[in-house]
Amino acid sequence: MQGITSDDLVTQLLRLLPEVNPYFEKAARRHDLRASQVTHWEQVNTHPGTLLSEVLAHPLFQPLMESPEIDAQDEDFLKRCFEFIEALEEDPTGRLVDTAYVTFVESFLESREVLDRAFRFAWPRTRAEILSMLRAWNVPVEPAWEDASGESGEQG
Repeated sequence: MQGITSDDLVTQLLRLLPEVNPYFEKAARRHDLRASQVTHWEQVNTHPGTLLSEVLAHPLFQPLMESPEIDAQDEDFLKRCFEFIEALEEDPTGRLVDTAYVTFVESFLESREVLDRAFRFAWPRTRAEILSMLRAWNVPVEPAWEDASGESGEQG
């Protein structure tokens, strides 16, 4: 997937992660819109990170990241989430890189289990961002986390 820009954020979010539809509908209704009328995040929120927190991170992504166990369907969803996060990290304008960090990457500090799961699914740019964050916070980095040949090798 190519990098996502601010202008195509809504389209790519709904295409890659249709599970957000009920939450997106709710956000659109608050502005007297139907989800199908929303073409840009500014129509339903003041910041892309706020929208992503509302429709993806808080209701869907973080609960799965913190779940003791995930099934095959959850695993598929997380793979697509990490593909989406990677595309935010690759925004050619650079505007969504901080959004990816604040909305998703920082939450990986929740626990060792969440970090393990993040590294299991992270794509290269996201993996590098997580490692950079850990080093900045003086969190010990496990050698396995630096090994990009794990399951994340499937993404490419």
